[in-house]
Amino acid sequence: MKNRVCTSCSFVGKPINQCLGSFVVDAFIWGSVGSIALVTGLIPLLVIPVAWTLYHLAKFGNTKCPECGDLEMVSMESRKGREALNPSTSTVTVWTNGDKATA
Repeated sequence: MKNRVCTSCSFVGKPINQCLGSFVVDAFIWGSVGSIALVTGLIPLLVIPVAWTLYHLAKFGNTKCPECGDLEMVSMESRKGREALNPSTSTVTVWTNGDKATA
């Protein structure tokens, strides 16, 4: 896996896997909704944990920063990655009454 940069703390390195915490959340969602669905007979309720698990896997894959624990680790070649590596080069353009000011 390529090195990534954290947008919060500017750590450069490899992200770590989310392990026990994410498994416990998924197991809790599956257990609670699954038991309600089986007891009440509303089997279509199982769509909720399926949707949550798919969202969770897509959003929170292997993106956890080992330094600060933030979930936003991006490629160093991306726009966000370049801004995280050099925060002084990112400029903010402010438009006021037709005039342009750069901060």
